[in-house]
Amino acid sequence: DIMLNAGEHHNWVLTATNSEEYILEGSGELVVPSAERFTLERKTAVPSTFTLHQNFPNPFNPITTLRYDLPSGALVTLSIYDMLGREITQLMNATQQAGFKSVQWDATDSMGRPVSAGVYLYQIQAGGFVQTKKMMLLK
Repeated sequence: DIMLNAGEHHNWVLTATNSEEYILEGSGELVVPSAERFTLERKTAVPSTFTLHQNFPNPFNPITTLRYDLPSGALVTLSIYDMLGREITQLMNATQQAGFKSVQWDATDSMGRPVSAGVYLYQIQAGGFVQTKKMMLLK
């Protein structure tokens, strides 16, 4: 059995002696067209593009998870805003390595006070990548 930390993904990579690689992401099986010699290794999966995913659950109460993908290391800022554009809190402001990341928001502001029900924006800035999405808090 392989143990993974929360948010960590791995791919299995089968490399033929001719250097051709066959990659298995998640579960399933590999079909190899020839009978060559192979090496099998586990490699950390790295996303190919910057992505900010829709929060889950949405609508939410009282906690939601925000997921994002980093294809390379970057200074990451992930902030929550109200619909007037005022920053409510900053969930992340740190340099992170490439990978599949997630952070939870407990519907509180930067002082730890609960926020009102309504629609909020969350925005990621990572290197030159900027993306904003909406989420809804129900009470």
